[in-house]
Amino acid sequence: MKKLLLILLFIFSVLCFSKEENKTEMYKDRMKKFIEEIKNSSDEKKIIITQNGNELYFRKGKLDKNFLKVTDGTTQESLYYGDVLKFNVETNKKDRNYMMELLEPLRKTGKPVFIINYGKGTDRREFLKSQDKKTGFISELLPSFEATDIYNPISSFNSDNIISLNQVKNFLLLLNPEKFKDIFQYFEYIKNTDFDLLIIEPSYEGIFFTKDQIEQFKIKKNGGKRLVISYFSIGEAEDYRAYWKTEWNRKWPSWIVEENPDWKGNYVVKYWDNQWKNIVKEYRKNLDNIGVDGYLLDTVDSYYYFQDKMEKGEKVAD
Repeated sequence: MKKLLLILLFIFSVLCFSKEENKTEMYKDRMKKFIEEIKNSSDEKKIIITQNGNELYFRKGKLDKNFLKVTDGTTQESLYYGDVLKFNVETNKKDRNYMMELLEPLRKTGKPVFIINYGKGTDRREFLKSQDKKTGFISELLPSFEATDIYNPISSFNSDNIISLNQVKNFLLLLNPEKFKDIFQYFEYIKNTDFDLLIIEPSYEGIFFTKDQIEQFKIKKNGGKRLVISYFSIGEAEDYRAYWKTEWNRKWPSWIVEENPDWKGNYVVKYWDNQWKNIVKEYRKNLDNIGVDGYLLDTVDSYYYFQDKMEKGEKVAD
């Protein structure tokens, strides 16, 4: 009888643990489902790249083969430099090793991995070049966290025609156009570059680039073809977007949870909420209308926010 009781207690504890584990996985699964919905409702040729959140590609320690098919590439910020929003600071070994545990299996599947570091110096650039040879990643070293400037790529410019992410040798990440006086100056600045891949903010003070301008971006200054990917935040709302309503400054809609303490004007959202999904859908139409090749889906790691609260026993959004 005692032995039977112990067996029953063991089974009960396993079931309870499994239930709690499923709860914490819930927010990750909701984000995966959201990304899949974006993919399925977009043109099949649209390129989908995730920003950070590389745990999404795994389930119970193993690669999630179904989700692998949803995206075309992924990124990781501060793998080597820019640790905890500290410019030019090396990322601590523990965090780097954990990120590597996620990224190396992804790269082995053939998925392109783009590494965004924040720092400066010839020694750092040479280190990134040597690491890319070992890992097969494509790294860049950005001169600021704000991503406002063009920089020299780690891998030299080329005149190759780039029609897929796997052909990319360097990329420009420019997400903040505030240094430019208008969209025309911003346009000229980007157009006259030779990067293989442009990952850009496609608007200036609410005005989007035209389809013709995007088509011009798709040709490097040296004549080679390249890809143009639009920044697209789906896990946070931004109060500088056209969809933001002035009344939200007084009272947030029910799907906004909290302002991001690290980025003023950015708000964590219940990304599974239908109202938010409709906003994302309409915003995506704007991107499609100007003819970008795809989207960099940012803030996909916002599921951490909800998971952390659940694990701490705090009240979380349903």
